[in-house]
Amino acid sequence: MQDLLSPLWLASYLAFTASGSAIFLSIQRGYYHKIRLTEEDEEPVTKFDHERDMTVPFSDYHRLPRLTFGTVALVLWSVWTCYTVASTAGVEADSVLATVFYLVSWLYALALVLVARRYPFPSQWGFAINAHLCFFYAVAWLVSLRYFWVALNEQADASWVRVLPWVLSWALISDMLYTTLTISRGQPFLDSEHHRRVLAIDVASIFDYFTFNYLTVLVKTAYGKGKLEDADLPILPPIFRGRNLFYCFAQHRKPSASLLFRIYRANRPAIMCQIALAFITSGLFYAPAFFMNRLLNLIQAIHQGLPDDEALRTGIVITVGLGAFTMLLQFLVAQLWYYAGSVMQVRIKAMLNIEVYRKTVRRMDMAIASSNIKDEDDDDDKKDEKEDDKNGASSTGTIVNLMSTDSNRISEFSTWWFSILAAPTELCVGIFFLYQLLGVSCFLGLLVMVVSLPINHFTTKFFSKSQDELMKARDKRVNLMNEILQGIRQIKFFAWESNWEARVHEARAVDLHHLRNSYIADVIFTFLWIGSPMLVTIASFFFYTKVEGHVLTAPVAFTAITIFNELRFALNVIPEVIIEALQAMISIRRIDQYLGEPEIEDRLPVDVNEPVRIGFTNATVGFKQAATQEGDSGFVIKDLNITFPNDKLSVVCGATGSGKTLLLLSLLGESVLQSGEAHFPRVPIADTVTDDYVLDASIKEEDWILSHSVAYVAQTAWLQNASIKDNILFGLPFVEKRYNDTLFACSLVKDLAALEDGDMTEIGEKGITLSGGQKARVALARAVYSRAGIVLMDDVLSAVDAHTARHIYDNCLTGPLMNGRTRILVTHHVRLCLGATSMLVHIHEGRSDLVGSPDELRQSGKLASILEEEKDQEIDDDEQDAIESSSSSDQTVAGNDSQPSAEKKKSPRVLVEEESRATGRMVGGFFFWCLFISIILGARGLDIMEGQWIKIWARSTEQASLASAKFTSLMTTSLSSPMYFPSDSQDGGHVDDDVTYYLTVYALIIGANIVVGTLRFAVIFVGCVRASKTLYNLMLARVLRAPLRFFDTTPVGRILNRFAKDIETIDSSIPNDFTNFLINWIQVASSIVVVGFVIPMFAVPMIIVALVNIAVGVMFVYTSRELRRMDSVSRSPLFSHFTETIVGITTIRAFGATRRFLQEMIVRTDTNSRPYMLVWLVNRWVSIRYGFMGTCISSISSLVVLLNIHRLDAAQAGFFLSFILLYSDQMFWAIRRYTTLEMSFNAVERVVEFMEMDQEVDNPTVTPPANWPSAGAIEIQDLQVRYAEDLDLILKGINASIQPGEKIGIVGKTGCGKSTLTLAIFRFLEYVGDSKITIDGVDISQVPLHDLRSRLTIIPQDPILFSGTLRSNMAPFSEFSDADILEAFQRVNLIHPSSSTSAANSVQGSQDQPVNQNIFDNLDSPITEGGHNLSQGQRQLLCLARALLKRTKVVIMDEATSSVDFETDKTIQNTIRSELDNCTILCVAHRLHTVIDYDRILVLDAGQVAEFESPWQLINNNESTFYGMCRKSGEFESLYQAAKAKHELVDSL
Repeated sequence: MQDLLSPLWLASYLAFTASGSAIFLSIQRGYYHKIRLTEEDEEPVTKFDHERDMTVPFSDYHRLPRLTFGTVALVLWSVWTCYTVASTAGVEADSVLATVFYLVSWLYALALVLVARRYPFPSQWGFAINAHLCFFYAVAWLVSLRYFWVALNEQADASWVRVLPWVLSWALISDMLYTTLTISRGQPFLDSEHHRRVLAIDVASIFDYFTFNYLTVLVKTAYGKGKLEDADLPILPPIFRGRNLFYCFAQHRKPSASLLFRIYRANRPAIMCQIALAFITSGLFYAPAFFMNRLLNLIQAIHQGLPDDEALRTGIVITVGLGAFTMLLQFLVAQLWYYAGSVMQVRIKAMLNIEVYRKTVRRMDMAIASSNIKDEDDDDDKKDEKEDDKNGASSTGTIVNLMSTDSNRISEFSTWWFSILAAPTELCVGIFFLYQLLGVSCFLGLLVMVVSLPINHFTTKFFSKSQDELMKARDKRVNLMNEILQGIRQIKFFAWESNWEARVHEARAVDLHHLRNSYIADVIFTFLWIGSPMLVTIASFFFYTKVEGHVLTAPVAFTAITIFNELRFALNVIPEVIIEALQAMISIRRIDQYLGEPEIEDRLPVDVNEPVRIGFTNATVGFKQAATQEGDSGFVIKDLNITFPNDKLSVVCGATGSGKTLLLLSLLGESVLQSGEAHFPRVPIADTVTDDYVLDASIKEEDWILSHSVAYVAQTAWLQNASIKDNILFGLPFVEKRYNDTLFACSLVKDLAALEDGDMTEIGEKGITLSGGQKARVALARAVYSRAGIVLMDDVLSAVDAHTARHIYDNCLTGPLMNGRTRILVTHHVRLCLGATSMLVHIHEGRSDLVGSPDELRQSGKLASILEEEKDQEIDDDEQDAIESSSSSDQTVAGNDSQPSAEKKKSPRVLVEEESRATGRMVGGFFFWCLFISIILGARGLDIMEGQWIKIWARSTEQASLASAKFTSLMTTSLSSPMYFPSDSQDGGHVDDDVTYYLTVYALIIGANIVVGTLRFAVIFVGCVRASKTLYNLMLARVLRAPLRFFDTTPVGRILNRFAKDIETIDSSIPNDFTNFLINWIQVASSIVVVGFVIPMFAVPMIIVALVNIAVGVMFVYTSRELRRMDSVSRSPLFSHFTETIVGITTIRAFGATRRFLQEMIVRTDTNSRPYMLVWLVNRWVSIRYGFMGTCISSISSLVVLLNIHRLDAAQAGFFLSFILLYSDQMFWAIRRYTTLEMSFNAVERVVEFMEMDQEVDNPTVTPPANWPSAGAIEIQDLQVRYAEDLDLILKGINASIQPGEKIGIVGKTGCGKSTLTLAIFRFLEYVGDSKITIDGVDISQVPLHDLRSRLTIIPQDPILFSGTLRSNMAPFSEFSDADILEAFQRVNLIHPSSSTSAANSVQGSQDQPVNQNIFDNLDSPITEGGHNLSQGQRQLLCLARALLKRTKVVIMDEATSSVDFETDKTIQNTIRSELDNCTILCVAHRLHTVIDYDRILVLDAGQVAEFESPWQLINNNESTFYGMCRKSGEFESLYQAAKAKHELVDSL
């Protein structure tokens, strides 16, 4: 040891440092030069900031003069020393060589200083030189410290003239080290987009960088304000920003490159740093044990006679070494976890999220493509899963899980994957130290660990299998809950709450079964974690003492226990990291598989100079690739030869389910072109992003329309969760005149005037604040306002009433805003649109059987097969006047609305409230908590008893050794002493008995500790399973019975998050977090008590340190809590944007808005990454401060032991130090566990919040008869309802009397309260005042809700289907037979009688054979999520068939056939008349033809009854509202004849 501190070695250290610095600096120079050349040749992948905040004072003037002065002075001192040594005779060669090394080293430092003067800060190269100088000065400081120590101690008699140069050199080096350590690199950067300060990582000084001091301002801000705002957070450094990550990850996007390889290449520098730090820290983990062993050996030597002066000097060296290496370890571990958490995790998570989103905007929508028909049953679940994988149809929930779960799992694994390398290294170093201590005895102990590996392996496999099964069970349960929430209206309408609740309970039972298995594996892991090192210790001590006959001393015992505890982590982390690696690989495979799913065809850039061509040439289109051999190629349309005229209106029509939507999607490139050609100007999907992307602020009116631009209106309106205005603008600048004209053209003026906040009304998730017609018109307005010269519209007229449809046709489809634009309209309203139609396309059974202009088709006689009757739509003068009057009225409103009033400028009402935070409460019985706390305290008591017993054992052997030495000396003077019994065998037996005694007691303590320590987790697991089950069941029951308004104002994602993430947290995180929280705080408190018991005076500094730690911890808790809150808050918009994109990707691609949405995704990713990254950095901030305080208390405790050496033996010192060395880590983890537990308990609070929500009012006082309602008589008396207490009345005193079996049509303008009336009959809305509805004389407000809703039938406006099969949707609880279901399909015209089908097939030729198989013939035909593999009309017909099966006396239809063709509608109405002849029917309809032959018409206007008479009476009353509606519909004559026929039929009866 002394040789390593000789002058030659010390000078060599400095010379080696200079040589290494020179080599590394040359490599750095080459690297910087290469980067500079790359930046000059091509645009760099990563864009860095250049603008700085000049308001921050900064100066580099003092640094270089100080460094120059100090270095020159030391060079001169080295020259003088070299000259003195060389001129002195008889000097040893080592001394000469040492001075030469010293001189050369300082000359190198001088050269660096001189070069640095050319690169003053903020030069990046200047900082690199400064870092090299800092490292050189640090080594020189340690060398000079050694000389300074020698001058003060070993040369105490030397004159001050000889000592002064060493003191001055140490002072100069200290100053230069301080200067290079604390100088920052320059002013903070400002980002180019927001001009806000960037996180100061790239400008922090070396000291601030390693201590994370640049976060102190943020921590103080959070602590001072109590909360953080977005403006308080700095901007991410460039390497963490979404734009740079997008391009960095895209560099290696190749077909042959796996996702894992791309992750590695994109993060290679951070991975290399992790590897290097992992290897270094693996050895340094044993430094505290090494120095503790040296200190205990020193104490033992002192008690054996070592001189105090020598012992004190050695002790001080040990103490300084302990502090220095502990602090070094803290710095390196902090950097290791900085790269792991703040760099790797943040970057990988953002990269994966952006990459998954990029794939989403390019991926073909596979929901419809998965509508294949299974020809044979397949009961094997595994085959089903393989079939699903092969189809590649990832559901919306599965895709969202890729971001919410899989990317998170991969990024979390990236934080500690290095344990695969670190653990074996740590094992090797630990075994080496153990061999030095125990010799071969350590291998016997390690053999116990090896024996436990098979158990560990078995448990790992069991745990991995349990986790896989648990994840599958959770996915199924969450998907089930998602479908329930999506279809909650349907479930409530049919009173299926209890049935679906039972189904969820079954899924939850499977979930809990696998959760229990995972808990069992966790308990076994805990047993091995606690038991392995203890059993290893017993085995090693047994072999060391009993077999080898060694004496167990305190240095050996306490050091061995410390090393065994460290080895415990190394051994146990290997199987754990393997499990996590397997799970991460599963997630990587899932994302990789998703990234490999089919994409839409690459689109060439549009040449705006080429003429627009729209159509097909010999095309066959479908949702799947053409079958290469006999098999299913999905739904297709064959032999398309169509050329749509430019700047004209074209109409596509056909029966429900014929393929009209497929035709539009094929133009957009959203389907598979199996053969032929499709011509359409499709906008390429964006694959580039910028950090300064902005939209055009103003566009000239003459340049507004772009001939090659496209707009698309989907059949199911897609709207964003934003205001109505933002949805219409869709990223375009606001032009007031065009905007107001658009509102008028789409008949939105009166609707917006009726809304409290006008066009600033927040639409909400899925547009729940608007009616179906309003949603369709807002989506249409988006296309009308757009710059598109080509507008594709899919059945936009079906959701509006006849008057509104006529208005849209006159003022929108053929109005001034659409003139000169190419319009392709899918519709059933052919007669309405025929006048302005240039081309008519009719789709029938997979072919375009009729194509041509209306005149051509009329002349050939083919138009008659399309129209209901061959008749020109001539409008008489009165009808025209009515339409013009209505239009002028609307225009007047539009004009009045063009200037917003002051009242309208108030803040719009917030529909979706921010997520609130509730307060939780403890669950569990008194006995449970007493048992649990007792076990926790007992386990800690056994820990202390273990150390105490080792102290007693070691002290006894030490005292025996001293007594033996004294006894031997006494033998030489008095051999005749009566106290002496010379018997070796008896002495040996006595010593052996003592060892056996100590070993036995120690084994009993260890065994009890293992059992009790394991019981801690077993008990909490049992309690948490029970609590979680109870919480889940209660929350499920409350949610299913919540008012409908709750689901309208609460996003589905938020509700689903309670059942998914929050329940998962309660299941998986809270048990461990809560137990570890108690364990760590009890350890902290008990450590203070034990230390105070051993050295009472040291309890005071322990308490002071604890208080300082708590003060720092409180600051950390405030900051961490706020950052986690902001992380959670910013995560919701990220997922909302992603979910919106998935649902509306077809519309987004059609509009060419993929780049804007991709930019928005990157912005939201950055917004989420900022608090997410800062959470990890703040953890490092507090850990380095706790590490510093821990280092101080360890060093001080070592000095205290040295100062109390005469009253402490080695055993007591070892017992004392074993608690001190762990105290800092215990304190740090106690604070960390508190913050983690606080965040985990937020999940409990959110669940409890849902358990306290309002419920539907259900206070029944009447039990209706079993056959109620038997007649169907309905009495409505003064019905007044509102959607919420703070909203206006929707229905304002409705009075109506409906006779049994009567057919009532309910009509009125959009928003008049038609659907609200149906909701009121089902008691989804609470009545106001004396409102009353009776059915067969029974007040429905007194009837149980389940009885009411189960005895009525409704066919809702929005058809809801669940994933599964046709059978599972028609009879979800197996209540109907297959024959009944097929019969219902036949009644609603979904299938045809086999006889008629066969007859038709015999007549038709091969050319007329159906191209596509009817999926409704097979009840095993799959239905995708939401029923998206069926058309809107088919979904409506399925819901109608489901209603026919139910067969109740009262049937309510809310726009049940709005999306089906007129012929099918007629057939259905005939079916309703025949099948439901004895039923009371209330039918809400926009198509007046649907209800014109009903018994009476209820006309609503502004929530009141305007008219309630027979159709014949109303249509003959020129003053009636219904008469005006018929006139405005453009179909007055046909309506009049239908009403007349109904009247004559009634008269004849």
